[in-house]
Parts: sequence; structure tokens; C-alpha cells
Amino acid sequence: MIRFLRVFGICGLAALCAAPAVLGQAQATTGVIEGTVKDEAGGVLPGVTITLTNTATNFEKELISNDSGRFRGVLLPLGPYRVTASLEGFATLVREGLELSLGQTINLALTMQISQTREEILVTATSPLIEVSRTEGQVRIDDRAIEGLPNNGRNFLEFTKLTPGVTIVQGPDGDELSINGQKGINNNVSVDGADFNNPFFGEQRGGQRPPFTFNIDAVKEVLIVTDGAPAEFGRSSGGFINVVTKSGTNDYRGSAHLFFKNDGLSESPQNPDGSEVPSFDFEQAQAGFTLGGPLQRDRAFFFVAADTQDGDTTKQTNPARIEPRVVQFLADQGMPSENGPITRTDDADAYLAKLDWQVSDTNLLTLRAAYTYSQQVNGTFDVDTWGRSANGIETDYSHALTGTLISTLSDSLLNEFRGQYAKEWRPRPYAGPQVPGQNRPFPDTAFDFGGGYRVGMPFFLPIEYDDDRIQINNNLSILKGDHSIKAGVEYNDVTSSQTFIGFANGRYIFSSTDGFINYVNNPDYRECPGGVTSLTGSCPGGATPVGPVLLFLQFAGVGGRTAEDAGTQGIEQRELALFVQDQWQPSANLTVEYGIRFETLDNPDPITPASEVFFAPFIGQTVTTAAGPQTFPSDGNIPDDEAIQPRLAVAWTPGGTGQSILRGTAGIYAARVPALTLASTRSTNGTLARTIFHSHDTPFLGPVPAWPNLVPEAEKAGPVFFPDVFVFDRNFEMPKTLSLSLSYEREVKPDWAVLGKINYAKTDHITRFINRNDAVFGSPWSSGLPPAGINGIFTLTSVESTAKSRYQGYTVGVNKRYSNNYQLQAYYTYSKDESDDDNERDPFSFRYARADRLDAEFGLSDRDQKHRFNAWLLWDAPWGINVNVRLSYRSAQPKSITATGADAATPQDRINADGTITQRNLGRKDNEFKTLDLRLAKDFQVGNWTLQPIVDIFNLTNEANFLRPEVTNLIFNFDGTVRSGAADPREIQIGVRILK
Repeated sequence: MIRFLRVFGICGLAALCAAPAVLGQAQATTGVIEGTVKDEAGGVLPGVTITLTNTATNFEKELISNDSGRFRGVLLPLGPYRVTASLEGFATLVREGLELSLGQTINLALTMQISQTREEILVTATSPLIEVSRTEGQVRIDDRAIEGLPNNGRNFLEFTKLTPGVTIVQGPDGDELSINGQKGINNNVSVDGADFNNPFFGEQRGGQRPPFTFNIDAVKEVLIVTDGAPAEFGRSSGGFINVVTKSGTNDYRGSAHLFFKNDGLSESPQNPDGSEVPSFDFEQAQAGFTLGGPLQRDRAFFFVAADTQDGDTTKQTNPARIEPRVVQFLADQGMPSENGPITRTDDADAYLAKLDWQVSDTNLLTLRAAYTYSQQVNGTFDVDTWGRSANGIETDYSHALTGTLISTLSDSLLNEFRGQYAKEWRPRPYAGPQVPGQNRPFPDTAFDFGGGYRVGMPFFLPIEYDDDRIQINNNLSILKGDHSIKAGVEYNDVTSSQTFIGFANGRYIFSSTDGFINYVNNPDYRECPGGVTSLTGSCPGGATPVGPVLLFLQFAGVGGRTAEDAGTQGIEQRELALFVQDQWQPSANLTVEYGIRFETLDNPDPITPASEVFFAPFIGQTVTTAAGPQTFPSDGNIPDDEAIQPRLAVAWTPGGTGQSILRGTAGIYAARVPALTLASTRSTNGTLARTIFHSHDTPFLGPVPAWPNLVPEAEKAGPVFFPDVFVFDRNFEMPKTLSLSLSYEREVKPDWAVLGKINYAKTDHITRFINRNDAVFGSPWSSGLPPAGINGIFTLTSVESTAKSRYQGYTVGVNKRYSNNYQLQAYYTYSKDESDDDNERDPFSFRYARADRLDAEFGLSDRDQKHRFNAWLLWDAPWGINVNVRLSYRSAQPKSITATGADAATPQDRINADGTITQRNLGRKDNEFKTLDLRLAKDFQVGNWTLQPIVDIFNLTNEANFLRPEVTNLIFNFDGTVRSGAADPREIQIGVRILK
């Protein structure tokens, strides 16, 4: 660390002292206006007074052009600007109509005319279409598109799907946002410059559960940086999604909206066989408003917004989906109508308040408070074949307080300070039913093979969870000659607190429906090899039973602890980042941006010290088995890590005309490690907590309790015997990505630009979960512990960073900014995404066929989609009708198959009879996705207000868009929220907006 700080300081001094046109820096909430002033003969004009005026708030910034005639205004509030240039002996030049957007650099060439009179020349202009001083690859969704495009759910993250390199893939916990082949947990989402990520799960705050977290009418712009992000941005190996909310102005402006849709305006969803769902009752209403204006003209402004949604869906899947004998048995146990319809709610609220205050001529303060709430009853699972009880309540609410202070310390020195306190809660209760007379939920029960359904409480519920985030960062910008230097420090302190009791209420997996029925009626019932059954508990000839209970799991505390005590913990992670970057323009048509970022990740220690854990005698040991020497993977701790991340980007404008630009970027990007990855290692160690494992295949471990009972208290209180243990590999590292891109953008005619781009991402040190006590390694840690060395570890889950991925993508696109009554963007991407492990964060599943043959796992990633096409159009059609369209297409994701071409329900199905392994993901699912959404609207003026009736049609062509979770077998998997069946059918939404 000390050595790096010395290097950091040397880099900063070198940048400050470098030889002398400056570039606009990528900024989280602001933009840049810069340019050169010349006379009519082409000579540069130093000493010109440049006044930048935000015409919405009358914010002003005065600059003086330097010896090269250049000026630059950085960290400018977004909005409409007027640029005024004045110099004695010249006519005053005024540029009107410039709209400064998020992260944008407007580069102006100003030509002043000699005049002996007080003359003013007014020019109405637009910002250049090609941003010649931008080096990173980014796509901006502006306020016109945000207001006009159809958006099913009115969630700002929907707009990210319209950009190249970005796609939605079906993951274990719902739709995951993947950017350039990276995992969904490896993106960075920020709102008004403040981190908007959940530290425990890794995705955006709220995850996939809330329908929205902001009133979309409160969002000004969404900027997606897919490649080439400068050193200022970190904690992500994927992309960066920057969102800026609206602010008040000198004019009172506001909006109100009401949207409604129900089953009468929608088609019925389809079953995977193409038939319609027999009954589909659906209703959703959403209402909200925004209001902004001055508290003190030209000085202080407010903006407030609110949104609320009330929705529910009752869906009747096939009533014969569960075997009638099971339905009747469960009804007798107090679980009626397990095969009946399921009603899911989708309710949400979002509130926002914002203050912008020009404290002084040199200090601009922004404060924002936000609150969100959502609840989905029966929202944990949406799987057509499962029972009503196999579900839970998904709740999420959060609040955040953020503040930004931008200070002009001198003409060439500016400071940006930002702070945030945020808290999120995700309680996930279970509403029943209960086991009669036991006052506890029915355990999660799965029927494998022939049945394919589940009943009872999902094994990972109920959960209590909350997190706290304190974020502070300070950036210093130095303008010197041809250089724009930025250096900063950022600190994140996050604590994720949870009570996770996992299998404390038991988890049963049965071999078949018959096995379940027979076992619950006679706990001595056994299935034996060769199809023989037994009612006495033993098999003929002393053979080992093979069922009907294939797996029974129960989480329990150790040493008298309750499951709640053992499952409660707070996980604190501290992240420190330092960066320095410079944007240098050695000539008018060449921009070079370079920088370096240093990040540290300080992880907590396990709750139990290494010297006291159950497996302490194994630490540091190497044993030799038939598979060779095996070294215990962990030292009993969770490693910290640090990453040095250099960044380089070049932008070249051939001929210096500004009509085309060639950009190249290269950089190292490190991703954060979600706290969920750490949780089991800190607690499930055989000392604090353990998972009791039984099955009829392993009678020596103890008897399987009669359903729905748990193991006797005496067994829980007894000595720890062959527990499952989680550890972190001593060499664990954060995932790191080498990202390369090359793009060419050209303005082919006024307002039209085309894009061609190549992306490559090489990611190493991806997190993987592997059983280091697997039989293929000789089960080296299955004995050697007290008493008498006969005790040991059952499953030793080692959290390692040995996985990798490789992505290459080729994009072509067209961008038409608004003119002649329409605006459009369209992008097509062809890509190939390969990896050897795609587990996002699930510590309960192993995704390989054989632990010692990981080479067979490298192949197409679960995220691979060969073809992606996204397009949108805003058209002010005749008769004042707005016709707005968005089109999305994604080709199918891979699936694993056996050597015969059959679906591989588990990774082990890829192991062939001769011991060879069929490579992963050689087949394709039938989850190709395509949708066409249409909005029709018309404005009516009512005094000073605009009344806008709206009709949205989502999935206009009623595509089925079948959902296929990445794990084919839905019984043995331990994923969280899973959806299967058809996606949303054609839906018509009617609404009205009032605008001022």
C-alpha cells in the first residue's frame, strides 16, 4: 500500500508538470463546455471573456481564453446553455440553444468578427453530433426518449437494454443485466453519482423485485458506459450505468400520470406447449407526479416526485400439475388446493426530494433524499409446475440521503465532494401453511424425476436482511495547458446484516411421487437396487437403499446455539479507491486519456478464529491420496485483496473535421465481491453452525426423520459429525477484466451517425465454488478429526477465484438525433461469450461435472447470445400523434446436453459411460426473445397545461418468449427466485399524463 501511494504521488506530479486544448472528463452528474476562439483570419484570440449561462437557472460561469485561444468549463450543471464571447474591438458572439447532457463534452469553434461598435451576433446552434473529445464508449438515453418510449413497468433500467453490448440473460434470480459478457453482479449502477448497488447480492439496489425504484418522469438522463471508462470509475468489471435525476429551475414545471392495464386489455399467457393458461386475472394501476421550481430565483431550486403501483395477477396453471394423491394427502395435512391458482401481487412506492442551491458564486450544493418500497406476495417463485405453498413474500424498501458540493477554488482548480448514506431492507417472510401442532412451516419438499414439482416453504426462507452504506468521495480537477487532470479518493463502508436459517425447517427431496406417498405412510419404506421395495427399512441381502429420500438437509447451531443465533451475522466490507487520470490533446484532432486506479477490498474475518474452528487440525496440511497430494485450501481466514487498474484511451479525428472519430480503449477493471459469497464461510464451519445431511443412500449418517419432522434435538445437540464446511481459498482474488475496444463513428449526413465497434473482454479470477473433499480427490478430509480420527468433513466447499471468461462482440449501429420530427437509434451485436463457470453467487450448487476435470467446463457461457438487435423510434406523426416504437431481439441461450443430445438435467449427466465428459453448453434453449412495443399519444393544450392521452401496447405480436432457467432441473437446484413458462403476453396499457 505504501509503495503504491508513492507511485500514485509520482504519477500525479508527473501529470501536473507535463508539457502544455483540454478534454472533457467523464463525469457522474455534470458535463463540459469547451472550445477555441479565433478571429476571421483563423488566428487564436487569447483574453476573450466567455460566459456560460444555464438559461433554466441563470447559473453562470465566466472563463478567459488562454494563450491558445482555448477555454473550458468543467463540472457544469446539466441543461440548456447560452455561450457569450466578448472582447474589446470585436462583436460580441452569442451561441444559443446548446443542451448539455450527462457526461457530455460540447466542443465549440467560435469565430469573432472585428467591430468598432457594440454589436452582438446571435447564432442558434445545436451541439455537435460527434463528440470528438470523448474517448469512452457510451450511449445516452436522453429525456425525450425517457419521456416518449414505451416502458413496461416504467423502470429506468429498461433503457439499458437498448444499448450495444448490453443484454438481459435469464439467471438464477431472475433477469440479469450483462454488459460485454460480464456477470450481472459485476456492473456498477449510480444515481446522481452515488452508488446504487446492493452490497450483499451484487446487483442494483432492490434487485429484480421492485417494479421500479424511481418515478421515471423524475429521471433526466441515463448514460451507459460499456467500454473505456476512465480511472474515475471502478468497482465493476462490466459496465457503468449512470443516472441523473431532474432538478428544479426558475420556472414551475411538473407532471402527473395515471396508467392502467388488466387482463381484459391483455392476451392470456401461454404454457410451454403453446396452449393458453386456463385462467388469467390481472390488474395493475400506477399513478404519480413530479413538481419542480424555484425556492429563490437564480439561487435555490426544489424538485419532488412520487410514484405508486398496485397490481396483482391470479394465474391458474394446469390443475393436474401435481399428482392427485399428493394433493389429497397435503390437504389432509392442512395444505389445501396445492394445485390451485396462485395470486401474486406487485405493489410499490417511490418518493424523491431534491434541492439545488447556489450557495455562492463558487459553490453549488445538491441534496437528495429518496425512499422506495415494494412487496410481492407469492413473488419468490413463478414456476408453473410447483405447488401454491412453494412460495414466499418478497419485500424491499430503502432510503438514501446524498449530497454533492462542487467548488471552484480558482480558474484552474475545482473540487467535487460527494457523500451518501443509504440503507436497504429485504425481509422475505413466509405466510404458511404450518405443520399441524408444531407451529412451524412445512419443510421444502421436492419430487424429482417423474414429478418435477415442489411444495412447502422454500428452504432459504424466512430471511431478515438489511444493509448500511456510507460512501464518501472527493475529486480534484486541475486544468493546466493542454491537460485536464483529475485525482480523487473514494471510500465505501458497507455492512450487510442478515438472519439466514437456510435448512433449519428441513428440506426433503424424494425420488418420485410414489416414494413420497409410501414413505409418509410408512417411514420404514425403502427403495432398493434393482427396483425392489421394502417395508421394513432394510434391503434384501444387506444392500444399501437408494431411496425414496434422496436428500434431507437441516441447518442447526453448534454448541447449544439456536439456528437463529448461528444464522445471524453482520458482514462489514470496506473499499478504498484512489485514482489519477489525465486527458491530453497534443493536437486538435488527437485525444489521449490515461490514468491509474487503485482499489482495496477489506473483508471481515470469519466469526470463529482459525485456531478454534472444527477443522483447525487440517489447516496447513497436505495429504496424499490415490489422486495425488491434496493441500487444505484455506488458512481459516477470508483474504483481502487489492487491484491496480491502468486505463488508456485514444480518440483520433481524421482530418480534424469533426465528421468522424476513431476510438481505441484498453484497461483493467476489478469487480467487487458480494457479501453473500462470504456469508457461509463466516458461519458454516462446523463450529458455529452445520448442515445435517441424511439420505437413504447413506444410512451410516443416521436415520432420515419421518416427513415432515426434523432431526431429534439430541442429534442437534450431539457432537458435530461430518459437517459441511465452507472456506475461502487462501489465494482468492477479486475478478479482473482486461477490456479492449476499437470503434469508428461517422456523421454521414446532418443529424445521422453510424457506428462500428469491436469489443474484447478477458476476465480471470472469477469466483467458483468447488468441493475439495470430492471423491475424485480421494475424499482427503473425510477423516483425521476427533474422536479417534474417525470424524471429518462431509462436503468442503472452497470459494476460489479460478474461473475465467472470454467475450468478443461486433456491433454496428445508427444514431439519428431529433430533427424533422423524428429520432431513432438502432444497434446490432454479434458476439461469442465463453466461460468455465457462470455461477453468479449461489454457494449451494456445484456447476461442474467432475471437480478434477474443469477443462471440460470451458465452452459457451450461460450468457451467450449470438445475436442481439435493439432499436427505437420517436416520431411526431401527422395530426399531432406521437408514434413511438421499441424493438428488441435476443437469440437463445445455451444449455448443456449429453452425448446423445438429451438435456443434461444435472452437470453429472454429462459424464459418459466411458468416463469422458461432454463439453458444457453444446445445445440451445428455446428462450429466444423478441418483442415489439408501441406507444400512441397525442398532446392537447388546456391553458398552460398539456393533456396527453396514451396507449401502450407491449409485445404487440404476442410472442411467447418462453423462460428457461439456466439450471434445467428445478428440483435439485438451490437457486433463489426462478421463473419458467411464458413471459409477459401482449398487454395494452392506457394512461394519461398532464404536463406543464
